[in-house]
Amino acid sequence: MLRRAILPVAGMVTAMSAVFQSAFGAYDDPTRFSVEEAPGKVVATYSVDELKTKFALQSLETQTPWTKNGEKIVFRGPLVKDVLARHAIDGQSAVRFTAYDNFVSEIRMEEIDAYAPILAVERQCSADDHQRGICAADQEYRPISIKESGPIFIVWPFERLPPFYVPARNSIWVWFVVAVRPVQ
Repeated sequence: MLRRAILPVAGMVTAMSAVFQSAFGAYDDPTRFSVEEAPGKVVATYSVDELKTKFALQSLETQTPWTKNGEKIVFRGPLVKDVLARHAIDGQSAVRFTAYDNFVSEIRMEEIDAYAPILAVERQCSADDHQRGICAADQEYRPISIKESGPIFIVWPFERLPPFYVPARNSIWVWFVVAVRPVQ
């Protein structure tokens, strides 16, 4: 009797999972960033290396809402606006970013225009990184680890954001970001 009840439920869970993935996209690689024109309609995909080579890299020295004691980190990656412009998405009123864990954040283009966030794919090597062998002696930047919110992390100039943004708009700091599309 119990087995008969479990099988239909398992089938429903599998079907719901397939519907969820087709509706929201199946993101199986946190090192790839997709640009979509609509849910599931990918127009371009970039690896971390492609984001570093196909776009001009910007450095941004900032703290985040989670850094301690005002510590500033130098992040590097392409401007979000440059990636959106390449695919004619920069004229939208808002875009929706999706993270590898299916977290979704809607960000207004006026915020992107005003504060110039980057798709950070690297962070500057620290003295501790050199000491621990994470960075070679002559290495200036290194990939952002998953523990550090990488491999792709939307980073904003914290000091330029309005004070009410923290914590009210902390959702704009999307880590493990894997996709963007216009808000429909």
